[in-house]
Amino acid sequence: MEISTIRLNRDLLESIEGLTVEYPYVLHRVNLKTTRIPWHWHEEIEFFYVREGRMWLRTAGRTWQFGKGEGFFINTNVMCSMGCAEDESRCLTDSHVLHKTFLGGHFKSVFETKYLDPVLKNRSLEILELRGRTEGQQRILARLREAASLQDGKDTEFQTRNLFSEIWLLLLGELSSIEEYERPAVDLARQERLQTMLAFIWQNYQRRITLDEIAAAAHVGGRECLRCFQSCMQKTPFEYLLEYRTEMSKRLLRDTQLSVMEVAAETGFSSAAYYGKIFRRLCGMTPGAYRRQEKLQAARQPLQMAEKCVY
Repeated sequence: MEISTIRLNRDLLESIEGLTVEYPYVLHRVNLKTTRIPWHWHEEIEFFYVREGRMWLRTAGRTWQFGKGEGFFINTNVMCSMGCAEDESRCLTDSHVLHKTFLGGHFKSVFETKYLDPVLKNRSLEILELRGRTEGQQRILARLREAASLQDGKDTEFQTRNLFSEIWLLLLGELSSIEEYERPAVDLARQERLQTMLAFIWQNYQRRITLDEIAAAAHVGGRECLRCFQSCMQKTPFEYLLEYRTEMSKRLLRDTQLSVMEVAAETGFSSAAYYGKIFRRLCGMTPGAYRRQEKLQAARQPLQMAEKCVY
């Protein structure tokens, strides 16, 4: 499944497109050059594989770089964001997203309690890098490639689940030999406060909000609010607010006929001129240029689909 945008609910939890109760697994093929993944989290677990180019991954307090042939595992409810390396023309990735019931079956099964919970309930484990440096990592990466190829066929549900059962056992083997994941990776209390403040911004970005209001959402003072954002995201709450407003404005530019002035007002900017200045700084183009680019891309998609059908 090709993904160009992601959807977040009111708590910044990602709504996973294509994931169903009947089949709680989906493969998302994403070009991170055109689809930047904003800060978010979800209860599903995720395996990422880089098919082409280079990308960055950020969690609260740490940044990674991954290149072609590498990948990583993201644990449940880990706050993160992703994007393409600046000097790359594109970054093609496979994102395998699965709910724990895909492997664990029914509630409190032996698969869940014996094999899944030791990883999913380990709050100090956020990311496992898959660089291919060990035999186990090489085997995981090979199976991720195989799982992605399977999704081009039909009736592959059992084969896919079998592959991820193998991947999970290999993951457990890797974790058993890595001492660093026995230590807390981040200040969990600070991260939870940050998640609460991000959710407040998401719910109130359309109006004027102050630092004190953001801090009060997590029952902390302004200084602690600033420390949370700086230590976990390397930016201020106001910088994040502007970025989030800009991302939300892109949806309106792409999906509505609102004028640039109306889009600015809908997303909390004080004026169209200020909105244009921030948009240009963050996106490298004007809101109008972005809208024209998106319309052109949307017009090309039916033609591309027709070409695929012909060939």
